[in-house]
Amino acid sequence: MKAFAYVTADDFDAASRALSSAGPRAVAKAGGTDLLALLKSRLLEPDEVVNLLRAKRDDVKGEVSALTTLAEVAEDRWIKENFPAVAKAAIEAATPQVRNTATVGGNLCQHTRCWYFRDANYACFKRGTGDCSAAPDDAQNRYHAIFPHKRCVSAHPSNLAPALIAVGAKALCVHPEGGRTLDIELLYDEGPSGRRSDTVLREGELIRAVLLEPSPLAKRSTYVEFRERQSFDFAIASVAAALDLEGKTVRDVRIVCGGVSPIPYRAKAAEALLRGKKLDVDAAAAAAVAGATPLKDNAYKVPILKQLVRRALAEIAS
Repeated sequence: MKAFAYVTADDFDAASRALSSAGPRAVAKAGGTDLLALLKSRLLEPDEVVNLLRAKRDDVKGEVSALTTLAEVAEDRWIKENFPAVAKAAIEAATPQVRNTATVGGNLCQHTRCWYFRDANYACFKRGTGDCSAAPDDAQNRYHAIFPHKRCVSAHPSNLAPALIAVGAKALCVHPEGGRTLDIELLYDEGPSGRRSDTVLREGELIRAVLLEPSPLAKRSTYVEFRERQSFDFAIASVAAALDLEGKTVRDVRIVCGGVSPIPYRAKAAEALLRGKKLDVDAAAAAAVAGATPLKDNAYKVPILKQLVRRALAEIAS
């Protein structure tokens, strides 16, 4: 890999200032589980790496530091009781070794696993080197998106993002020009050509923490996924669902899918079908996949996703 300067930040503000000063040739490192592979393949060739692991983690109720590991999220009693979808998404991620290293911020901001993105020999919209190489009929696109997309058909890999969107979580961000709070759902954008990440974070901006606010919707939530191998694979498809029920009537609902769109896909048609009515698991599952436009090799994802939606809603309702 290319040689680079290594800077250790004492807090998120200092890290953000360092990243902003260094400009686009600087990257942040927390657990580094994704960054190392990108550096070794030279898809990222930064002049400076800013280490976040020594940054101060504020102990504030309802805030989960971006440096919290997935293992810590999965084991947290308060999260398990009030946001079960989030705890389940964390425990499903990767392997125990990775969960003990990977962080909340890294999981939310990780790069796509699309092999065309990760091979510099191919044109890639996300890298800004041409049109999407995964979209044509002669491409190998078994693991790619099945929902409407702009110019990228990669599948979003995050476990936590769908779950956090389903429970209405927010990202607390820092930047030298001022911090801001974003709904996790608004953190993602397919983006213009040249973006290396699916987030809307500005240059030098970092997620400091995730804000979780207990609610009836978040408390009745779950996360399910399907992988080819349960040991370590990324999900073929995943579903995070949250239900607020009054008797048998759905007062509110969120259904968010992962692994099937360039960014987390919220099944709003299925939500609208359920809201204010009696829970109909089969109808919601059908509505969730109604807009799918699979590629040559990945139509198999449609029935898998449909079954995952059915399973998630049935689990909560029971």
